[in-house]
Amino acid sequence: MKTTLEQTTCADCGQPFPVQPAGSCTTGYATLPKTEQRICYPCADKREIEELRDRSKPFCAYVGNGTITSWTGGRLMTITRATPCALTRQSWTHDRRHFKSIHAVDVHGGHWAGRGSVGVVIKLRPVKSI
Repeated sequence: MKTTLEQTTCADCGQPFPVQPAGSCTTGYATLPKTEQRICYPCADKREIEELRDRSKPFCAYVGNGTITSWTGGRLMTITRATPCALTRQSWTHDRRHFKSIHAVDVHGGHWAGRGSVGVVIKLRPVKSI
């Protein structure tokens, strides 16, 4: 038996897209913080790419193999250097072998640095080009 997925419309682009059923790993949409409107993943990625232009504060994203991505998997940065560094505290998310000091360049050419492991959220801070 094939189930029909609920459809909703993206508040940014106006295109319809399917909402994932309850109990799945994802909803199929992002929700805007103040208005709680739903937007599609491509529009959510575009918003995150625009947020990278504000270099006055840290930026959180996911570490991939050679890339920094949005939570939907959209490419935000390319990792240019990842060197092992000391894990100075007990961690349930990182292990000592895979914890790295990361330098990355975003899609706009801005440089960022942080520490983390593949598959985990990392807080990156803007840095001058190295």
